[in-house]
Amino acid sequence: MNENPLNILHTIGFDQLYPVIRCQLTFSDPLDQDRLVKAINLTAKVVPELFCRYEMSDNSWQPVVQDGREVLNVLPDDAQLDATPDWEKEAQVRFELQPAGKGNRLTITMSHILTDGSGFKQYLYLLSKCYSQGATTINSVVNVVNLDWLKDLLKQHPAAAKQGNVDHPAKPLALPQLTNETGEQSRPNVSGWRLTPDLTRSLINATHAQGVTVNDVLLTTFGKAVQAFDRDGDELAIPCPTDMRQKIDEDPAALRIANHTARFNPAIHSPQDEAISVSVQKMHVEMQRLKDHDQFLDSVRSLMAQYQTESIKQLQEIVEANYHVRAIAFTNFGIIDDARLQFAENTVTHCLMTGSFRYAPMFQVACSTFKGQLSLGFNMIGTTEEVQVGRVVVHDMISRMKEFMNQSEVGADVL
Repeated sequence: MNENPLNILHTIGFDQLYPVIRCQLTFSDPLDQDRLVKAINLTAKVVPELFCRYEMSDNSWQPVVQDGREVLNVLPDDAQLDATPDWEKEAQVRFELQPAGKGNRLTITMSHILTDGSGFKQYLYLLSKCYSQGATTINSVVNVVNLDWLKDLLKQHPAAAKQGNVDHPAKPLALPQLTNETGEQSRPNVSGWRLTPDLTRSLINATHAQGVTVNDVLLTTFGKAVQAFDRDGDELAIPCPTDMRQKIDEDPAALRIANHTARFNPAIHSPQDEAISVSVQKMHVEMQRLKDHDQFLDSVRSLMAQYQTESIKQLQEIVEANYHVRAIAFTNFGIIDDARLQFAENTVTHCLMTGSFRYAPMFQVACSTFKGQLSLGFNMIGTTEEVQVGRVVVHDMISRMKEFMNQSEVGADVL
């Protein structure tokens, strides 16, 4: 078996949710294709799993391609992207380069079985460095995948008594199932919005004024925007992924392209008409309580304990009990460091990171910040009307952020 049991977190529910991380990079100028292939090959020397298929039966990686040209497709500007890869047959990464027209765009799709959002960002930095500096980049570079630090962390934090089944809330958030009267076929859609630098700065200032985090605001405004579709809803129960690398004391700067994500399960009472600043404060208190108790460990504890003794099927059942796939989900990729995302003389002008394609009415918002601008995006497989519901959610989320900023103006003036 593979030494990372956390890969199994992303192998459940393939029919509903296929595990990908998608990144769309736009450049000032076309990329050099040969140089890009060389860079891809260099990264695969550090992370050989990239050129492997995933073997579900024993959670292992089996080689399937040998060269970066096999995972790079050069396409016209108007090409239809986002056909679902098959990680059990294909390599764990795919590149789609559109050098023509206004695009100069590179779309990278990576297996979420192989890594998580933070690991993917590390991969982006490694790829760009290999493109810029060549083979010397990978001298002495090792991808650290062992989980000894997590095993130690679990020993230090014995399981606490559970208060109800927090991973299966009594009233999870949901969007309405629309009737498709026209018979329109569902199609993949990628949507994204960027807040202006001024608006992003205003949001950060508002969080400082109210003593909360940007993540608290994003999580709450998203929850409230979805809650608006449920007239009787007054509970916000939203899983919040967290990067466990933050808990690694030994060599924190090491390359760790693997799954190191667990999740918090915050839940707050929040009536429909409650002021957004009040809801954000409640979410902040709840998140702080969960952080103080390292509650995220509950989502991986059983999997880690039983990995060596149970079958893959049984392990997936354990995951379903403790890392349940919610219909409504949130992810925050954090800051994508533009100073580390340099492709030689070519400038990355925009970066949009999103998660898995979800069949409507399932929905996930993905947040990230690049060059001082907060981006919100989602991937959906749905009809035109269903995609429009997703866009309404994001627009409502942004409106509630602005409302939060307005409610923070008095506090912001004090700074």
